[in-house]
Amino acid sequence: MLKNLLCVFILSILLINNANSKNFNSYVIGDTIENEVNLDKKITIDLSSGGWVIVEKTNWKYNAFSGKYLGLAKLDKVNNEVIEGLSLSFLGTNGKRHADVNTFLYETVFTGKHDGCYKRPEYYRLELFHKGATINCLIIDHSDTNKELYNPDDKTLAYLDAKLIRWIEDNNIIVPKIMLNSNHIIFARSSSQNFYAIGHSINPKYFNGPINKYTTEDTSEYHPNNINKHPSHLKFMEKFLSTQSYLHKKIEDSLKLKEYIRLDLAKYNPEPNKDIIKKDSGDIIDQLKKLNDLYKDGVLTKEEFEKAKKNIFNN
Repeated sequence: MLKNLLCVFILSILLINNANSKNFNSYVIGDTIENEVNLDKKITIDLSSGGWVIVEKTNWKYNAFSGKYLGLAKLDKVNNEVIEGLSLSFLGTNGKRHADVNTFLYETVFTGKHDGCYKRPEYYRLELFHKGATINCLIIDHSDTNKELYNPDDKTLAYLDAKLIRWIEDNNIIVPKIMLNSNHIIFARSSSQNFYAIGHSINPKYFNGPINKYTTEDTSEYHPNNINKHPSHLKFMEKFLSTQSYLHKKIEDSLKLKEYIRLDLAKYNPEPNKDIIKKDSGDIIDQLKKLNDLYKDGVLTKEEFEKAKKNIFNN
């Protein structure tokens, strides 16, 4: 559920010039939404079933530029543990100051010391199209959430997670030690004047992922230097790569990217998340309570009750 630092860096540079941000669409921090989330007229992301909490939201405008940032989290209703996280953002250039924008985006995306669309040892996969100012980038990696939140590599940007940390601590949120992440970074003036950065993170525990014995960035079973020693983690990461390739293709479709700009992701067998996500314990408890009420009210026989209860656990 960590922000895409590339996106946050861009927004933070301009946000310091405009503290009077306004709400966008109908989203309100603390609200719960379902089914889909809309960033603008082009980008709508389907959400996995269940409620997603709006954790962060920013809307700003400065001279010719504008932008939006939205952060969401899906939680286990019983123990308050993070299941998934999603961040959506754009920098709206409005077709202005091309040279300045090109330079700024290049420096941000390709020359950052700690993150960017270039090969890094912690990246499991990097797919990139880059020509002139056009960028289409997919990054798959894992994160040590404790390090990202409380001891990030770039200390100058540590303040950006202050609101997220406050939300976690105020609401007693359990954050998994290791999460898998995808980052989708696209800028193509032939499709839009906006620079998009979308990030998706999952807690492997809720997607039938293998148990993690090692929980730092470098020692994690998901680190490229270690993953071949852990076949179950490798298999799970490949599945994640497949589903996130599917998500990236959907984003490309939404933006109507020209064919030559699109990434070649067919080799990863892109497919949507179907039944790999476990039903969170909150959903199970809700169903059991409703089932128990029907049994107590005499709507179900004991045999029907026991059969239905078994089906809930099996599914």
